[in-house]
Amino acid sequence: MDPEFGLGVRTNLDFDVVVMRARMSLRVHGFSILSEMPAPAGIGDESGRRHLFMAVWEKLVTGGNLGGPGLDVGDHLSCNVVVFQEGDETVVAALDPTEDLEGWAEGMREAESAREALQRAFTHLVNAPGGPGLSLPII
Repeated sequence: MDPEFGLGVRTNLDFDVVVMRARMSLRVHGFSILSEMPAPAGIGDESGRRHLFMAVWEKLVTGGNLGGPGLDVGDHLSCNVVVFQEGDETVVAALDPTEDLEGWAEGMREAESAREALQRAFTHLVNAPGGPGLSLPII
């Protein structure tokens, strides 16, 4: 997997099965999927590989955990997840939420919590019972 993703898992399960398991695992581990956007087949790729982008956020930012009072309701710590096909495998990946937060202690604590939750969700996705074909640990 491209090391730029930060977190991810690979499996040889079908794309649709992985999407369903990713949704469930993310929810079990405290994430809310606020939106999903499938990329049209063939954009930037002649093979027609499938992509689904999920906008998930771990926690609402509040005066108690980031930045103090006066934050807007829409302020969240972004933890966006992508599911895509790569050859015979399906990949679930996310950027590391701790990237670029150096020097912001409160933000880093929340980002580290989100990163740990994403790791648990990805581990659960590949280790949960319910079907053969799961492989490769978190990278």
